[in-house]
Amino acid sequence: MDSTSRLYAVRTVVDMSKHQIEHDIELTRKIISENGMGLVAIKDGKVLTQAQDRGVRPFVKAVMDLGEELCGAVIGDRVIGRASAMLCIYSGAVAAYTPLVSDTAVEELKIANIELVADERTPRILNRDGTDVCPFEKMTEPLKSSHEVFHALVEFFENKH
Repeated sequence: MDSTSRLYAVRTVVDMSKHQIEHDIELTRKIISENGMGLVAIKDGKVLTQAQDRGVRPFVKAVMDLGEELCGAVIGDRVIGRASAMLCIYSGAVAAYTPLVSDTAVEELKIANIELVADERTPRILNRDGTDVCPFEKMTEPLKSSHEVFHALVEFFENKH
């Protein structure tokens, strides 16, 4: 195979992967909006996990249960704040869809080169009462790496809830 043929073959694989990612993003959008799911992970057109529960807990559980299987997946989450963005990074996601994303999440995903499709952007994610910043946004703010965020969230859910 000459270099031109190799380049064409590589370009074709990249185009196919990009097409699959775009398809998976649309599928996550559909599942979140039409089926009311709070979280869905899709890879190569297959649903790896989905949950109706709200908040970051289902995503932490998915990372714990599926581990490396999430690498290369598209994550759909009803709300992506910094905690969920860092879980996308930690899990090796290639893209994310959300109806609502925070500014800090956008920045973290951009730095990690994770494609993001969001319907709406907000400066900060608020708690469920809308009276203060989301507690997981506060918890993860001082943490630097996705590894630190994941382990802090695991510890929080194991010890407190």
